[in-house]
Amino acid sequence: MSDDIKHHIPVYKNVFIALLILTACTVGASYIHFSYAWIGLLVGLLIASAKGYLVASQFMHLNNEKRFIYGVLTLTVVFFFVLLLMPLLWDENSVAHGNGAYENVSHEHSDEGHHHEGGH
Repeated sequence: MSDDIKHHIPVYKNVFIALLILTACTVGASYIHFSYAWIGLLVGLLIASAKGYLVASQFMHLNNEKRFIYGVLTLTVVFFFVLLLMPLLWDENSVAHGNGAYENVSHEHSDEGHHHEGGH
């Protein structure tokens, strides 16, 4: 074996052990009942992010890439969290459900049904 391959084997072993430990943490965290659902989601995403970082940096060799790659990855993570948090913001605005607009709709069709029942 070349010295280059021998140099990478301990790194891959350490990453494998770290991934096993983080997977055990993911399974352990799934059994914990958090007081808020977002805390459990945050813990799961942090563990998954650490595992993704290890895989991307070591197995995909992104640790040797230029700053542009890290900028793109950071932007991807930012947009991921923005999209992840969008449903949480839907409950706080009045554009969609819960703004009282449905209650103000005229129910003419249901009134016609009552007139027919009264005629019998």
